[in-house]
Amino acid sequence: MERRFPVGWAIFALVVVTAIPAWFFYSGGEIARWTAVRHMAVSPSRIDLRLTIRYDRPPIYVEQYILSDINGISTSSYRIRAYSGKQITVKALPDRVYAVSFFFGKLEQDGIWKLMNRAPRPHAVAHYTLFVKQIVQYQSGQRTVTFTSPHYWATIASHKYEINLNKGVPNANQFVFLKSRALADKRYEEIVTAFRHFGSPAFRRKVAAARAEILRDSAHKGAKHG
Repeated sequence: MERRFPVGWAIFALVVVTAIPAWFFYSGGEIARWTAVRHMAVSPSRIDLRLTIRYDRPPIYVEQYILSDINGISTSSYRIRAYSGKQITVKALPDRVYAVSFFFGKLEQDGIWKLMNRAPRPHAVAHYTLFVKQIVQYQSGQRTVTFTSPHYWATIASHKYEINLNKGVPNANQFVFLKSRALADKRYEEIVTAFRHFGSPAFRRKVAAARAEILRDSAHKGAKHG
């Protein structure tokens, strides 16, 4: 009996032999892209923002806004402490919202990474410390900035002068050219205001209530001791 060659099996084997290299060739790029996307998806993402305001005189000793976003989970809190020692903390429950990340994006537009330390102004009543830290795609950066009198820097157009004696002009000592550079910078006040207005209406009401309670309590104790 004549045996027939299994043509079907031969075709199947040919398809398998040609398909496997083709799959590796065409899917290699897709696999690489999928791996990169997954790497980004599982990479840690964190934003930490903190504004600390310390006062030189009673009744408030310190106020602090603490905001964070960890892998898309936002948390925020406000702490106020009086010179008397009384302290109140207001916290917003962790939630998968983008309030902190949006807030951070706005601060980046305002130039938070470009702010520089400012020497304390004479007779300043409050000292501000701004801390920012970001971790994204396994890279991180952070910055701490200290300053006083944000309204002064926003509104007073002070200048720094540089003296340039032009040697090409006769009697150069009579020709003094002053080149000025404005130092006013509204970003300090804008960022402080942004922290003051952060959060939901309910969160801001609780912050206002905590501040009012500290002021009321300090006034009551001051009147009692007086």
